[in-house]
Parts: sequence; structure tokens; C-alpha cells
Amino acid sequence: MQGWRELGYPGKWILYLILFIATMIGMRYVVHTQLPDGGRPPYLFMLWNTFLAWIPLGLAVVLDMVSLLKGRLLKCLLFLGVGLLWLFFYPNAAYLITDMLHPFNRYPIASGAGVRFWEENLFWDHLFTMFFAALLGLAIATAALASVHALVRKYLGSAVGWIFVLAVLLLSSFGVYLGRFIRWNSWDILQEPVRILGETFIYLMDFEYLLHAIGFCKWIFLITFFCYVTAYYFGVMQPRTSDHR
Repeated sequence: MQGWRELGYPGKWILYLILFIATMIGMRYVVHTQLPDGGRPPYLFMLWNTFLAWIPLGLAVVLDMVSLLKGRLLKCLLFLGVGLLWLFFYPNAAYLITDMLHPFNRYPIASGAGVRFWEENLFWDHLFTMFFAALLGLAIATAALASVHALVRKYLGSAVGWIFVLAVLLLSSFGVYLGRFIRWNSWDILQEPVRILGETFIYLMDFEYLLHAIGFCKWIFLITFFCYVTAYYFGVMQPRTSDHR
């Protein structure tokens, strides 16, 4: 139990429970949000996207469990394998930010009786539902990164820990770009890594595509970095360990 306390438990479980409850509330609105003419709820795909966003947090718990193992070789191998899975799935959490576009795509902009669409409460229900999902994604991403950052800092030191954070957020920003614009998924990288890397290289050789990627990724990076640093320095998800920042 001492090892678990050093990793920040049961405080982490309390935070994860709060995030889970918030997710259930958010998904309730996703399921019950409808267009003005009724029909099938337009954002049911968010159930799957939100499930994917939880995978890196689940893998962060697995990494905590790995850190408690005794065998050094087994621990290193599991850290490498689970850590790579964590990195591949991590962008799925921040990806929820980009789902805020869907109300503008699916809500009928042309309203009747001279009423502008942004004056309708129903439109704001749609927008705030997606905004709440985006906040969930940022919170889950921050919690997952904080947990893994603590492990890296514990074993490799503070400087390497922050280099790790910057590298993860930069790669994650590009991962969100690939998911939103090229429509690749995390499992595509796992199934066909050579093809994905090759096509990505060819894609970025086009200067216009490169500028487009940079223009998008800079915002995802700034948003996720700001959220993480703010949470970090306010003590969110900081385990009570003997190591120093």
C-alpha cells in the first residue's frame, strides 16, 4: 500500500471518479440532444470518441501498476510496450476539442421567422454539449499526462520529465491533426506504421499542407500545454513522493 500512496492514490482514484461522473453527465446530454426537427441524436459518435479518450488514462493506471513490479527487466519491457500504447492513444483525449465543429456542421443555420440561429437556446445546447465534451477531453488528457510525467520524473529526473511533457504534447498535437484532417486512427499506426509514416512524410513535403498542419497544431499544443502547466502548478494530480520538482 505504501507504493500506491507514493503514486498518489487514493487521490487519483477520487479524481478519476469525478471525471467518470462528469463523463456520464456529458454523455447524457450527448444522447438526449436533438435537432429542431427531431430524429436521431446527431452526436452519438461522441460516445465512441469519449471512450477512446479514456484509454490513455486507463493505460496510465497500468503504467503505475508496472512501476510497482520488482523485476527490473520485466518492468523495463512493460514500460516500453505500455508506454508506446499510451503515446499512440494519448491524442484521442485532446481530439475531443475538435469535435466542437459539429454543431456548426449539423445544426440548421437557416432559422425561420427571422430568428438567427445563435438566438435559439437549442443551438447553445448543442454547442455547450460539445464544449463540455472538449473540457472533458482536456481534463482526461491532463490527468493522464500528469500521471506518466510523475513516473518519468521519478526515474529520470525533473529536466527529462519536462522534455517528455513537451515532446508528448507536440506529438499529440500532430496526432490530433492526423485524426481530424487525414482521418487516421490510433490503431492505424499500430497496424500499418510504415505506410502511415511514409504517407505522412509525403503529405508534409507539400509546403501548403505543412503550413496548414503547423497553423492547426500550434493551437492544440498551446491549449493543452496551458491546461497542463496550470493544473501542474496548482497541485492537481501531484503524487506525494519524496522527489523534488
